[in-house]
Amino acid sequence: MSGGEQIEMIIDCDPGVDDAVAIMMALSQPSVNLLGLTCVGGNTPIDNVLRNALRVLRLCERTDVPVFRGSGSSLLHDSIKDAHHVHGSDGLGGVPDPDPPSLDLIQSEHAVHAMIRMTKEKPGQVTMVAIGPLTNLALAIRLDPGFTGTLKKLVIMGGNTEGSGSMTDAAEFNFFSDPEAAHIVLQDVKCPTIVVGWETCLKNGLSWEWYDKWSSSQSPKATFVNNITRSMADRMRNRSMRKLFLLCDPLAMAVAIDQGVVTASDHLPVFIEMQGTVTRGQMVSVVKNTQGLELGPKIEIVKRCRIETLAAMYEQATS
Repeated sequence: MSGGEQIEMIIDCDPGVDDAVAIMMALSQPSVNLLGLTCVGGNTPIDNVLRNALRVLRLCERTDVPVFRGSGSSLLHDSIKDAHHVHGSDGLGGVPDPDPPSLDLIQSEHAVHAMIRMTKEKPGQVTMVAIGPLTNLALAIRLDPGFTGTLKKLVIMGGNTEGSGSMTDAAEFNFFSDPEAAHIVLQDVKCPTIVVGWETCLKNGLSWEWYDKWSSSQSPKATFVNNITRSMADRMRNRSMRKLFLLCDPLAMAVAIDQGVVTASDHLPVFIEMQGTVTRGQMVSVVKNTQGLELGPKIEIVKRCRIETLAAMYEQATS
């Protein structure tokens, strides 16, 4: 996968079914040293996010990984609309946990302070994988403008590349949840940055034949994944008539673990629409900048990935 290179990683997340699988994917890779999970409200309210993160770590027997509470609302304190219609009533498919982990296990240090501290302890070594709203990262940049300059790389699941959204007609969920945060991060970022957008995820899914085989394994991890993805998968297959099984966050995680998974990408600056009545939260890839927009640095926008590598990482995550 990623060869022998050690990957020092922080995952900023809002578990979430696809976050859970992405975390499991990272923990299954011997090359990944997971420094911590910094949590943000998004797919489900922040307390659920924290419990779900702890639940995944317990399943993977990695409760040594610290979990930090971050922001539960957007920068402007907009009411973030959760994604329970996609991820279930608790964010993990609505599957009851008979022994939910206690929030007493959450670290006392705030997630934003923790990510600044951990990256300073390993300057130029940490890969940040941001798979929820970008509120925590934006706050870190405001507290320490040099924060992203201490990162080795930033990989983001969010935004869109063709004007088609997942939350609205024009915007993807993570960026729609906090457009100002997305703007701050992509305007001010000082490290190599890779974005895996919504439409890219739609085009880089796996066959339903593969999903049925993968989710039917009898390992405890596979049983957990089958339970939490079942409702989402049934909706994709039967109601939306999607031709492929897709989870967005694991695709971004695959890119973070092994950039060789990327087969096609663009390198462009982007603009986050913060004012549009219909387009708030939309990410626009700027080619000509005929409007004279103030733009940040060029970022890598992933277009195509090696599906066979993605499938192998999924399988490793549940073995």
